[in-house]
Amino acid sequence: MSIIIFIVLLSVFQYYKSFYGLKGEIMLMEGEAPSFPVLIYDIKNNKKYEIRNIFYDVQYDANNGNNLIAVIDNEIYKINEYQRTGFANRQLLYTGENVRYPKFVPDKNAISFTQKDKLTYYDLDTKKSIVIAKLLLPGYDWLDSDTVLFTEVDNSGSLNIMAYKISNNKIYVFKKDAAYPSLSYNKKFLAYQRGNVRNVVYIEEINGSHRKSVRVNSIGLLPYKPSSDGNYLIGAMYYAGHADVVIINVTNNKIRKIFPGIFPSVLDWKE
Repeated sequence: MSIIIFIVLLSVFQYYKSFYGLKGEIMLMEGEAPSFPVLIYDIKNNKKYEIRNIFYDVQYDANNGNNLIAVIDNEIYKINEYQRTGFANRQLLYTGENVRYPKFVPDKNAISFTQKDKLTYYDLDTKKSIVIAKLLLPGYDWLDSDTVLFTEVDNSGSLNIMAYKISNNKIYVFKKDAAYPSLSYNKKFLAYQRGNVRNVVYIEEINGSHRKSVRVNSIGLLPYKPSSDGNYLIGAMYYAGHADVVIINVTNNKIRKIFPGIFPSVLDWKE
């Protein structure tokens, strides 16, 4: 009996050890309307919060994790010094029909968003906008202050991650036969998928040799976001009838379920 207890305790210890390095905060929304609450997970304290408000498509500010960017109706707002009890302090940034999925551009006073499926860059100082590309597939992310990544379908039907540079107005293939780019909060690690395989995610260091992958036993894993050290991945494992938001240890493929039964329309992770 003592041997069995020891094995059980060792297994539990190894499981919790797999997630010892986790830090930061995760934010997500299940639906694409303000009727759905914003869900927050405080990793360090293992606490969950629910905020019911009129905003949706909520994301952390890439330049200040204490702020958010979000949509209400056809308006994009910056939410200053947000509280886990609500989003009272807000600033209007842009108004336009069918605006969705806003993000702050890192190290610039600019934002991006989709408008009628067109990925758009908007300078908050000059009030000028640039239409970057038509997004046929959801999801895009900023590699740096000058380069945004998104997925495009080429003439043969293959998926490629494309890059657009603001400085020279050029689009080029960043990674062939790849899709759904997602950068860590510090922009050091890129997560993506290949071909039509949706249950495998690759994580690689932008300026280094670190490259790993995770495979899950669900239909797919999407959306997702890597940690700032490349050792973890948050994402939605989805099945035929439901989905679970999980954290995955990239090294040993251990999985921690944090929001069961939730299929998020957006998710983000600041550290």
